[in-house]
Amino acid sequence: TFSNSDVLSDFIYARSFGKNAESTSEFVKVSVKAYGSEKVSCVLKHFPGYGNNGDTHKKIVYDSRSLDTFEKSDFLPFIAGINAGAPCVMVSHNIVKNMDAAYPASLSSKVHKILRQKLGFDGVIMTDDLSMGAVTKYEQGKSACVDAFNAGNDIILTGGNVPENFNAVYSAVKSGKISEKRLDESVKRILIWKYEMGIIQ
Repeated sequence: TFSNSDVLSDFIYARSFGKNAESTSEFVKVSVKAYGSEKVSCVLKHFPGYGNNGDTHKKIVYDSRSLDTFEKSDFLPFIAGINAGAPCVMVSHNIVKNMDAAYPASLSSKVHKILRQKLGFDGVIMTDDLSMGAVTKYEQGKSACVDAFNAGNDIILTGGNVPENFNAVYSAVKSGKISEKRLDESVKRILIWKYEMGIIQ
């Protein structure tokens, strides 16, 4: 168990709703519907749930919580948001040991499979910023964009060297490391999102 002071000191607490899973789920459902009615999109984050883990802006972070914890708590607000029509989910950089002990969630095809198959999400998946320490330290200076895309992300957020990252993805498509079919899937999801928001006709 955690004391109130422990919870308040957690990295993510000040950036979150800060309530239990049921209250948060209700808040997410109402918020997504309200924003959607005004043609404003919501992004649910950070999948699969952040918990009381450290700051991924600075370092590699391991999440040792059980799958049961995610299923009974962390997943619930995401499910509520998905059912309410949220078009996008952002994936964290935590290495969630019970799902994939080898890769940060943002680079893990196993984590993306849970989001697509277990939670039934068919919208746009985006990474958190790949220039954050959890990824740059993990990749040891190499561009993470190709790995992130092949893991299942549709949108790659990169606050770092944009030309270098673009060229890495472009070269991967040219060489076949990223298939054009997979690229088309992401483009289709993004275009559907823009159409539903009235950005394109």
